Amino acid sequence: MKTKFILLYLVVQYTFLTGISQNSFEFIFQDTLATPCYSTFQDTEGYFISMGASSAFLPDYKVDGMILKFKDPENIIVRYYSKNDSSIILQFGFQMANGNYFVVGGFDDNLDWERKYWCCMQLDSELNPIFFNSYGIPSIYNEIFITDLCLSTDSSVIVYGVLDDADYGEIDHLYIAKISLDGEMMDTIVNTQHQADYFGEILEKPDNSGYYAIGTFGYVSLIELDSDLNITGLVPMNANYSYHGSIGARLLSNGNFIIGSLANQEVPGAFYDLHMWISDTDLVPIHDTVFFDEGKNWLPAFSGLDFIDENNIWVVTYPQMQSYPTAEGVGRIYLFDSQLNVKGAKYFGGDTARYLYSIKALEDGGCIITGVQDDEDSNGYTNAYFKKVMAIDIISYAEETADPNDRDVLVYPVPFENELRIETYRIGLSLSLFSLDGKRVISDSKLSIPHTRIETSHLTQGNYLYHISANGKSIQSGQIIKK
Repeated sequence: MKTKFILLYLVVQYTFLTGISQNSFEFIFQDTLATPCYSTFQDTEGYFISMGASSAFLPDYKVDGMILKFKDPENIIVRYYSKNDSSIILQFGFQMANGNYFVVGGFDDNLDWERKYWCCMQLDSELNPIFFNSYGIPSIYNEIFITDLCLSTDSSVIVYGVLDDADYGEIDHLYIAKISLDGEMMDTIVNTQHQADYFGEILEKPDNSGYYAIGTFGYVSLIELDSDLNITGLVPMNANYSYHGSIGARLLSNGNFIIGSLANQEVPGAFYDLHMWISDTDLVPIHDTVFFDEGKNWLPAFSGLDFIDENNIWVVTYPQMQSYPTAEGVGRIYLFDSQLNVKGAKYFGGDTARYLYSIKALEDGGCIITGVQDDEDSNGYTNAYFKKVMAIDIISYAEETADPNDRDVLVYPVPFENELRIETYRIGLSLSLFSLDGKRVISDSKLSIPHTRIETSHLTQGNYLYHISANGKSIQSGQIIKK
């Protein structure tokens, strides 16, 4: 049942942090105690539109929908969408052919944090609401969680969600709705046969005859739907290619899937490592590779893989908050071609914990990453986090790119004991290690791609300085500790 509510909105314009360069930037945004943003797209005028929520928590736990509009971090327009005694969370959106914006998210008509509605909005280019529609879920369920959005070729919108009951996690049923760009319901299904996936993807078939839903529906599978949302097939995934955690999936121009996920226990030695593979539409693997990297390398919750040019496929991973083996939260950005060759990779972050929600490929060849970052005061609250990257930033050497926090090389663990490990996708590098009195204790150890292990059991406990060089020129250095 559709329920309409009166929507109030506030307008605020912020001048915020300085960007890195005209084409690349990284910044956080905070206005209240919790300010998450979930996804970002770019409109035809070059503005970024990011959807999220704003909550001051106490005393009433009220949550307002929030949209940021900006071209760079120095000038951000912020609009809040609010209704008395209700909660709104905006999650996904896109620009329509008429220049307006279409946005969906979660909604509740009280403050109990159990969202029994989902909502859709159309906004004009100034972010003024044209309509706000909301739809309830069957009364046997306690909450709906929207996980993906698909704009169909026929201009209908497919909303993918998960329904949960009062005993959270006991029942996760698949919910898919089809609505018009006017926000009117066209069709919907609730499927109780397959457990829904909070990290699933919904994709339109190349021939426009229906949709693919990829996720862990009780077991990692591909669900096929026709254009009327009838389930027409279920294809289970080979156990060696199943996964846990988040997933990213897109269709290549040849009709095959490219999928990124976390490798599962069937892959020897892979624990929370990035697994990239190409499969046909029956999920038969054609090509795959696993990247054995340090830490728990999660993909963003909603979308961890995207491209416009399939020879520039963007993938980002990161250690979930409080899961990295050191205090650092180092993420990885990869650029692949359509055959899963790594064209470049960079390491970013490391100063604080983050939780990433999505990555979006852009028409200028770059991408934008959206998520949240721990508050500087470590008080449990979060700020919205954004990072825009150009392909040249990933392919070029770190010392030649705009972001001083990006690195070509990851050195860990910190502190280390009997072994030092190094990750890089840059060729021709060497590492030297010095004691604090200037004595060279490891000399020009050649680094392999992508991993090198250096034995350090002969070193005494204490502080050391490392230098990584290319052709005799130092390109990265730092201090590390042996315990």
